Amino acid sequence: MINDKLKSNCEKLLNEADRIIPPARRALLDEVSAFMRKEIEGLETDRKEVSLVYLCTHNSRRSHFAQVWGHVASVLFNVKNLKTYSGGTAATECHPNTIAALKHIGFEVKCEDISASNPIYHVYYNDDDFIACYSKSNTDESIPQTDFIAVMTCSDSDDNCPLVPGAKKRYSTTYDDPKEFDATANPISHYVERSLQIATEILYTFQQLYK
Repeated sequence: MINDKLKSNCEKLLNEADRIIPPARRALLDEVSAFMRKEIEGLETDRKEVSLVYLCTHNSRRSHFAQVWGHVASVLFNVKNLKTYSGGTAATECHPNTIAALKHIGFEVKCEDISASNPIYHVYYNDDDFIACYSKSNTDESIPQTDFIAVMTCSDSDDNCPLVPGAKKRYSTTYDDPKEFDATANPISHYVERSLQIATEILYTFQQLYK
């Protein structure tokens, strides 16, 4: 279950997906979805879930958006045997503007130690359930190291990691960095725009699992 504001936003984004997402991009997302479906259908008793790992350089902006929306999509479409993760080539922090954008869109966010160098944010999509967002490298023990689907969300990591060790499949769905707007008068609007772009493509990808 997701809260009413998020559900309404998801419905609007899905209604616009075919118009907003260019045909070539949809073809790539269809390919991702087809591989996800194949992996889910091929699950065996000793492997109970499919792991989807979104990777960026610093795991501070786009990869967090992707992990959060991937989880929301799995809840919305009742995909119980898939789990989303995010990581980077280096750990920094989940950027405050990323969190501000998520709040604006309809998530509730709690953090026990906002003054930490790498705070752990609990991003709630309903009253009880949340995604833990904090920066981590792709070698962190909390992230699968084998048999996962790697999805590159930024061009730097895409260029610098042509091979992702342990990945069963690697896809490149990169996005422009909202970091370029950090010094502007209203960076949050740009973060919201990027988050909703990522949301639209991920929701579309998960929707294709059932078509």
